[in-house]
Amino acid sequence: MRLKIGTITLLLSLGPLLLSDLAQAANSRHLQQLEETGECAQCDLQNAELGGAELRGVNLKGANLKGADLSDADLSNANLAGGNLEAANLSTAKLLGANLFRADLENANLQEANLKEAKLDSGNLLLADLSNAQLEKTSLVKANLEGTNLLLANLTNAQLVEASLAKANLQQANLDGTNLKGANLEGADFQDANLFRTDLRATKINEETVLDEKWLFIREVVNQQGTQNLAGADLGGAKLEGMNLAGANLANANLAGAYLFIVNLQGANLRGTKLTNAELRYANLSNANLQGADLGNVELAEVNLEGAQLENVNLRAAKISEETVIDHQWLLVWDIVNVGGQERNLVGANLKGADLKGVNFHRALLSHANLEQTDLSGCNLEEAILFNANLKSAKLAGANLERAKLRGADLTGADLTGANLNQAKLCGTIMPDGTENTCE
Repeated sequence: MRLKIGTITLLLSLGPLLLSDLAQAANSRHLQQLEETGECAQCDLQNAELGGAELRGVNLKGANLKGADLSDADLSNANLAGGNLEAANLSTAKLLGANLFRADLENANLQEANLKEAKLDSGNLLLADLSNAQLEKTSLVKANLEGTNLLLANLTNAQLVEASLAKANLQQANLDGTNLKGANLEGADFQDANLFRTDLRATKINEETVLDEKWLFIREVVNQQGTQNLAGADLGGAKLEGMNLAGANLANANLAGAYLFIVNLQGANLRGTKLTNAELRYANLSNANLQGADLGNVELAEVNLEGAQLENVNLRAAKISEETVIDHQWLLVWDIVNVGGQERNLVGANLKGADLKGVNFHRALLSHANLEQTDLSGCNLEEAILFNANLKSAKLAGANLERAKLRGADLTGADLTGANLNQAKLCGTIMPDGTENTCE
């Protein structure tokens, strides 16, 4: 039987039932009020049998739902603020966008419940079971989650500022982008949890906290404990927002996927550092040494790179904006690796030390260009014009120079391993061994 009264639909599989049967210990008048109006603030619905009920948008502010069965119920956008849901069964319930501010959910069963974007600020979830629950973008600011079971829970981008997670089980939980600033993590178990870009600032831990060594180290870093020498450190996926790392040594460190929003890296040593997929918006990298760093697919909008050393840096798929401050030489390099160099006029261009691997320079005009120590391995330079180009110590391994014109070019110390020089014009070209090729 499908019973519809007002805005609420109750799915009943056992035929007509009396309100007293549905409510058991609940106040039958209050239950009828809920069914007819969807308004039942301060109602007594203790132990009510509401499994599978459609209760979207209902007002249950301050209601007593202690021990109620709300399994598989739809409470999306419902107002349960200040409600008593102690020991309630909310397994597989839908609570998307629900207001549970200061609600009491102690010992509640929320297994596989969907609490996406719900508000549980200052709520009491002591010993609640939230295993496999969906808590994406859920607000749990100052909530009590002590002893809570969050096994395999999805807490992506959730807000747990100053929440208490003491002795909580977060094994295999997804905390991608979760804000734990100021949270109590004493005795919490994060075994195999995903802490990518999790905010660990001002968090409290103790010897019983189970946290991977990598994230323990990152927690120390974000709390300003020994941040100057981080050479070779694994900070991949770390949230380092707003940190002052001016002059820090981060050579050969792993910062792939790290969140470096508004970070001060002025004059820092980032030589050989891996920064792929990192977020660097508004960061200050002026005068930083980034030689050999990997900036593939990095967000560089509004970043200050003035005076930065960018020799041999991978800028492929890096994102810049009109507000990005970058020297002209490297802006040109960025444009070439992302747009291409085919038939392009690059006469006299300064591309010294650039990472241009694999770029298509077919028929490009590169006369008098400075390509000293430039990585051109695997490039297509077929029919390119390279008159008097400076190619000293350039890497040309595997490059295609078929029918390229290299009159007067300087290839001293260049690596031509496996390069195709078929029909290339080498009149007056200085070869890798320093000898000048004679004209026929």
